[in-house]
Amino acid sequence: MNDLIVNEDTLRQSLADVTQSLNELMEGNVTLSLLEAALQGHDNLSEQLALLNAPRASWGALEHIEQFIIDQALEIYSSASSEQHKEQMIERFARHLLAVEGIGPATSKHLFEAGIAFPSDLFDLTTADIEHLTLPPASKARIVMLHEQHHANQDS
Repeated sequence: MNDLIVNEDTLRQSLADVTQSLNELMEGNVTLSLLEAALQGHDNLSEQLALLNAPRASWGALEHIEQFIIDQALEIYSSASSEQHKEQMIERFARHLLAVEGIGPATSKHLFEAGIAFPSDLFDLTTADIEHLTLPPASKARIVMLHEQHHANQDS
């Protein structure tokens, strides 16, 4: 019983943190630290919902929240004050790309710079779209191969 109360309190706090961060983001206060706080709040909320075995319907809203946060990170990426900040952004906000086997930090950086933060964004591209991406040859070859494998798996 006591654990449930702690989880409810933590859940409420996580929800309040995410709500506050999202409100600030929607007011136009888009900074790296605020984006990191929003994503951390999102992750905490996700963790709490998983512990409580929340219904699948709850997860759709969280996916939209995460996408909004990452889209905001894409918007400010090019204006990051240093290469270190850019690397932090890739590590933190390109995590879905980094989770794809075959996409490492260098390739995810190039994709993020091209406005691609999610595997679905990459796999929705046409082969011609991929050819127009400004990527080093090795990254482009890897992306073409992953794209072809993904579509071959979809067709079978």
